[in-house]
Amino acid sequence: MQLSTVIGALALLLAAALVAGHALGEDALPPASAPTIQKKLDEREAQRRAAAADQQKKKDEFARRCTKAVKSAAELEECKQVYRSM
Repeated sequence: MQLSTVIGALALLLAAALVAGHALGEDALPPASAPTIQKKLDEREAQRRAAAADQQKKKDEFARRCTKAVKSAAELEECKQVYRSM
């Protein structure tokens, strides 16, 4: 046999093995447990929105408790506590 015929036959065998392995192999999907960049961004955005909602809730609480002009000493203390929590 000639050298070129042997090399050609080996190339065809290797190509067939590669095609068969690719056809029978599982899809190369990333593991489900590893978070992707998009999931990380979504989680970070959800945390930011929760923090913004919490801050707005505290502002509303402060406005509700502390918008009156006349306050007793107890009401003034409550306003200070609410303001400090913001």
